[in-house]
Amino acid sequence: MGKSKTESRPHAVGKLPRILVVEANGGYRSVISHVVELAGGEFESVAEFDAARRQLDRARRFDLVILGMSADSRVTPKQLGDLRAMGRCPFILLDESSADAGAMLETYEAGASQVLPKPFVPDALIGAIKSELRGPDVASVVSIATKIEFGGLVFDAKHRTVKGEKVTVTLTKREWQLLSFFLANPSQFFAAEEVALPAWGPDASIEQFRTYVTRLRKKLAPFKGVCEIVNEKGRGYRLVLQQSKPPTN
Repeated sequence: MGKSKTESRPHAVGKLPRILVVEANGGYRSVISHVVELAGGEFESVAEFDAARRQLDRARRFDLVILGMSADSRVTPKQLGDLRAMGRCPFILLDESSADAGAMLETYEAGASQVLPKPFVPDALIGAIKSELRGPDVASVVSIATKIEFGGLVFDAKHRTVKGEKVTVTLTKREWQLLSFFLANPSQFFAAEEVALPAWGPDASIEQFRTYVTRLRKKLAPFKGVCEIVNEKGRGYRLVLQQSKPPTN
């Protein structure tokens, strides 16, 4: 992944969030580091995965890790999981393969907090950084009961799972926040911006919302006919809940 050079820039007055940027491409690494500063953070950047491991193994803690991946600089879900365990902090992935839903599902399960497409939109990355640094915001997360049972499904807030008769799916924090909003407002249509702000706070972006809706739909696919998110042009998005699956011919 290139030279294992480590770059850093000291912060001025006060303690700024410390963010590790891992990116093999020098141009991307420079842009990502600049975006970190625009988001109010202090960056250290490395080009190699092994160099990132050494940085995370040190006593000084990072508040966030941003990992860029491309066709020639990929890490496996296991490597990502190991890195996440070492860092003990949120991870944002910038991935050229983000259009591959199957690959991205593995990435989420390995511990990525957010996945953005690469090339990325700077404003979207700034919003993602601020969201992760802010952490859970009680006012921005729609609360629902610990468990809801409906139509043969069990929605478990504690474990962020949806359990059916034969299938249990596990959601990421952001996916659960999105589903929570719809569970609190079933059958109602909402524009993307009407969902993103209450579910995730002021740093949410419409691009992120659409990405997470797509991923949430894929995870809820086994429960189609009972629980699914639909959208209609000119009306927006809504959660459809049915007591049971419609009969098949």
